Amino acid sequence: MVLSTVAFAARPFEPPAELPTSAPPQGLTAYEVLSSDARPTEGGEAVLADHGTAPLADRAAFSVSRSADRAPLGCSGIVTETGPNGRLPDSALCDLWQAPFRDRPDAVVALFELNDAFRAAFGSDMCLSSAYRDFEEQLALDARKGGLAAPAGASNHGWGLAIDLCESAYTGERGRWLHDVGPIFGWENPDWAHAGGAGPFEPWHWEFADAVAALETRGAS
Repeated sequence: MVLSTVAFAARPFEPPAELPTSAPPQGLTAYEVLSSDARPTEGGEAVLADHGTAPLADRAAFSVSRSADRAPLGCSGIVTETGPNGRLPDSALCDLWQAPFRDRPDAVVALFELNDAFRAAFGSDMCLSSAYRDFEEQLALDARKGGLAAPAGASNHGWGLAIDLCESAYTGERGRWLHDVGPIFGWENPDWAHAGGAGPFEPWHWEFADAVAALETRGAS
């Protein structure tokens, strides 16, 4: 669905008070995460019980361990500017930890917090392969993919609300962990991208879910 331009003023992201920890990777097979529809429960206590994890850790432990240069510098997390899909101004985007990728401020702050937890669990950052894509980039991708990619002007990458992950981040134990923990921070692999979903199977595609839903609601009204 092609969304009309909207002015969306988001609140600063308010991360959860606690974070689950995770056991080291167990070497699960690729796409194994998609065999389960598990989602976190309120409060997060049961999120990783199936993975044999330790009790929930105090969030301060992660905040103290994160060095200043890993924070989204200059990114308030507040959306103050917007634009047409794929035409967002530079001032409406914040840098992610992996150049040259950028996304919308609220999505970036939430994703940094998720990446902090991911790094605490697995010892490395989530590997990104795409984030915000401008109109021309989406147009070229759609042409290469033979229509499997969203048309230019209709992708959530064009709103700065989506990322694509490297295979090392979305498969096996890391993928299972992300499916469980990502929604706590607002990031999800949408239902349409699951095996048997309404769209193409894209386990690498993740979206800042509440902001995407808000845009879709406004676009449909």
